[in-house]
Amino acid sequence: MKVKRLAAITLTLAALGAGMVYASGPWGEYEGFTKVRVLVNNEEIEEEDVPAFVINGRAVLPLRSLANSLQVLVQWDDETKTAIIHKPNVHLFVAQRIGKDDSLITPFGKVTRDNKGQSKTMDFVVSAQVDSLKTAIHSFKIEMLNPLGTVIRSSETVQPDGKDSFWYTWPVEGVSFDMTGEYKLRFMVRPDAESGFVPVSERTIVSE
Repeated sequence: MKVKRLAAITLTLAALGAGMVYASGPWGEYEGFTKVRVLVNNEEIEEEDVPAFVINGRAVLPLRSLANSLQVLVQWDDETKTAIIHKPNVHLFVAQRIGKDDSLITPFGKVTRDNKGQSKTMDFVVSAQVDSLKTAIHSFKIEMLNPLGTVIRSSETVQPDGKDSFWYTWPVEGVSFDMTGEYKLRFMVRPDAESGFVPVSERTIVSE
């Protein structure tokens, strides 16, 4: 069964008051239907060429955009017209060191300036625990972003052995937490060589 990337597919997900259809709404119209604004954790999902809209009193949502916001993998089988959703369990841990038994030594989630107000530069280790990966993937990577959303570190690994559970450790050197705010670590999966990377887990380090 050949699985292709999902293009513009929508999926009916939730009722928004059965039997209530409006000719227009505050977000405009799409093909004569009322457009819908969708927030995930108070952040608006990116609008695709086919936006969210209301039909027969139900919200029809763009699955690709929603999947990215919910950090799940989506594949599309055009032959059987089937959308396949995968949600691997990915846990990210951050520590100053890793012990010989892979234990976390001095884990942290916050970085503070010294008593002179100087930012801290650190070496640390990011450890990823992955399980329930029920689909083959091409590769994965971890990105670190500063509070402005700029990628400041990245590590990419090809995953050819098809394991559904594994640990990955990434040593990170010389990160200067010179900005206040949230630094994000993002675990991303590339389903196949033709696909882009999809985020499936995220962790935050707060810099004060």
